[in-house]
Amino acid sequence: MAGKIEFIADTSAIIGVLRRDAAIEEKILGKEFAITFVTLAELSLGVLKAARPEAAWSRIQDVIGNCRMFHVSTLTPAVYARIYFDLEQRGAMIPINDIWIAALAIEARLPILARDEHFSRVANLSVIAC
Repeated sequence: MAGKIEFIADTSAIIGVLRRDAAIEEKILGKEFAITFVTLAELSLGVLKAARPEAAWSRIQDVIGNCRMFHVSTLTPAVYARIYFDLEQRGAMIPINDIWIAALAIEARLPILARDEHFSRVANLSVIAC
C-alpha cells in the first residue's frame, strides 16, 4: 500500500465485496483501506465453513491481499473497555468482535466502513455506511 489509509473495512463490507454487491464495491475497490485481525479471523471461519475452501480463500486474498491489518496494541484493551462499559451502561451492546473492531478504528483515528448499523452506537466512532 502506497497511499494514506482512508478507512477500516468491517467484515460486513468485505463480505459485500465478496458477494459482488456493486454499491459496496464502489465504496471499497480502488481505495486504500485496512482491516483488523478480527475481520481476518471472521473471514477465516467462513473459509472453514465454505463448500470450496480453497476458492473462498483465493477470493478473499484477491480483496484483502495488499491491505494493511491492524492488531491489538498496548492501548487497545483500554479503548475496548471504555466502549464496552459505555454500551453496557446504556443497554446498547453490540457483538464483542465488533467492539474490538471499533476499538481499533478509534485508536487509529479512522472511520469504519460497515453494513452493520449497530456501529453507530459507539461513541467517537466515525461510520461510513454501506
